[in-house]
Amino acid sequence: MDFSLPQDSTSQTFLSVSVIRAGEFFIPDEEVFDDSISTDRNSPNKAGSKVPSFAFLLEHPTYGKLLFDLGLRKHGAGYPPMMKEDLELFVVDCEEDIVDQLKKGNIEPEHVNAIIYSHLHFDHVGDLTPFPHATLVVSEEVVPLLKDAYPAGNSYLMAFPQGQTVRYLSFTEEEASVRGHMPPSKLITPLGPFGRALDLFSDGSFYILDAPGHMEGHIMGLVRVAPNKFILLAADCCHHRECFDSSAVPDGKLRVISRHNYARWDVAKESVTRLTRIHENPDVVVVLAHDARRLEEGMPLFPHRITSWVLDETERKIAKC
Repeated sequence: MDFSLPQDSTSQTFLSVSVIRAGEFFIPDEEVFDDSISTDRNSPNKAGSKVPSFAFLLEHPTYGKLLFDLGLRKHGAGYPPMMKEDLELFVVDCEEDIVDQLKKGNIEPEHVNAIIYSHLHFDHVGDLTPFPHATLVVSEEVVPLLKDAYPAGNSYLMAFPQGQTVRYLSFTEEEASVRGHMPPSKLITPLGPFGRALDLFSDGSFYILDAPGHMEGHIMGLVRVAPNKFILLAADCCHHRECFDSSAVPDGKLRVISRHNYARWDVAKESVTRLTRIHENPDVVVVLAHDARRLEEGMPLFPHRITSWVLDETERKIAKC
């Protein structure tokens, strides 16, 4: 490992994190692994698995509650008409959306100050309408994608609700000021193996990592949860642990991400290489947005916080080194 991560400051702020299972869906293996793509166009590979769609509740001692992604919409309802065939393919199952689950933990939508979208695919954007007072945070690279957004246009992407405060993150220049509930962020180039990052609160507690390739504007979140311990919310940088964690593969050889599921496949493979390198740091625990194995391993879900589990996971990683 030829890099280091920012160390704790003398008065370091830490965030609490809870994982919310915001529905599940079927994902074909052809969308995950390149070696699963059928060579016979008339007989595609129908194998696949049902996976969770994780969203994350983060709590900052000064700036309050924020969500990293929203998961799926309740019963898969309300998506643009262009999504009809995809929704049938992915067999969306969401009996309780993120709002339902938050309320079970006595958290109302108005308690959430900000929502960060890792990217704009249907299984991450959920239903934004219950959060009109939250600041939506996205990469500025999503702007061209929204040009024909539904309902004004005929797109598989939904326009942001009218009146929503939106903060567009830039990885090329410092922010002079921002609207909403957070301070200007600090640009960092590089952060570990990633070329560009933003210190979102400018206090070292939460870094937004530029992780391009899957979709324009795709980002990840590196959260400091304890002294020099991190959880990486890796979103859809890849869709299976066998693509970045050699210990998860029987022969130790990483599998290549599917060319069918990435807007820029070569760029996405570079992002996965960076993900592999940061995973090698024993102080970082990676959680993909759809990693069903994390549930099998006992990763706690909301309303429980995840700090103790992250510390246990880092100890296991250190023991393997």
